[in-house]
Order: sequence, then structure tokens, then C-alpha cells
Amino acid sequence: MSDQTGFTGLFEEYYEVVLRYAWRRVGPADAPDIAAETFRIAWEKYDRIPHDQPLPWLYTTTRHVVSNHIRSSKRRDGLVASLAEGLPLHGDESDHAAIVATRHAALKALDDLSEDDRELVLLLTWEGLDLHQAANAVGCSWPTARMRLHRVRKRLHRLLADDDQVTATRSYLEGLT
Repeated sequence: MSDQTGFTGLFEEYYEVVLRYAWRRVGPADAPDIAAETFRIAWEKYDRIPHDQPLPWLYTTTRHVVSNHIRSSKRRDGLVASLAEGLPLHGDESDHAAIVATRHAALKALDDLSEDDRELVLLLTWEGLDLHQAANAVGCSWPTARMRLHRVRKRLHRLLADDDQVTATRSYLEGLT
């Protein structure tokens, strides 16, 4: 199989996954550019991609592209807003205010985590990676990722301890962690 054929297959299989990953981090306006940059890098480094499991490599690369984008454009607040837009709404109008308050508290708690810890949580929950794949994507060992996840869970519960929406937010976060 030629590099071009292999790359075309990689692109066709994973473009939408990378695009959704970028969308959840930078929003719909910048996600196509992030995905395009990720696959430009993938083309240049195609021989270094682990072809048996390319997704962690693509997530890692996309993560770096996103980090550079955010750093250069100073969009920290925009990132939190785009994450909030990506969360689904449930329930009727009567509990809409509680849902918004719960999401706000959860996003605030996530935002208070370090970038690496937040990324680990998001890779596990929104991207559906297992702990081994997520550890690979954030550049640490599986035992380190397991310990970090344990600490993140404890920290999220502590961060939410002072919130009026503790019960609802904790149950919401159980779905995240």
C-alpha cells in the first residue's frame, strides 16, 4: 500500500472524529482549520504514525494544534463557552435553570483543573478512549493516568463542595468521570 493510499484511508476513517474533537475544544468556526492542520502534520509524519492504532496519535497531534491555537489567539474564555455549547440539554423548561446552573458549576470545576488533567477527563469521557489510549495521548504512563484520574475525581468533588447545586452537579460529573 502506498503512503498516499494509506493516508487517504486514514483521512477518510478519522477526519470526522478529529473534527468533532477539535469542535468541542475550539468551537465550530475554528474546528475545520484545526482538523486540516492535524492532517497536514499527519501527512508530513505519516511514517511515524502507529498504523495499528492511529487515533491516540491523532488526538495528541490535534491537542497540540489546539493548544497552539488557543495560546496564540488568547481564547481561554471562548473554550469554556464552546464546551458548554457542546453539552446536550435534557428535561423540560421548568428545570432549565437548574440544568444551566449545574452545567455552569461543572464547567467551572473542569476549568479549574490543570490543562493536562482536564484533557485526560475529556479524552476519557467525550472521546471515549480507554485509560491506556488516553494516557498515551496526554503523554504519560497508564499508572500515572490512573492516579491522576483518581486525584481529579477527588478534586472535582472538593471544588463542588461549596456549590448550592452539589447533588445535581456531582451526579452530572459522575457521567464525566
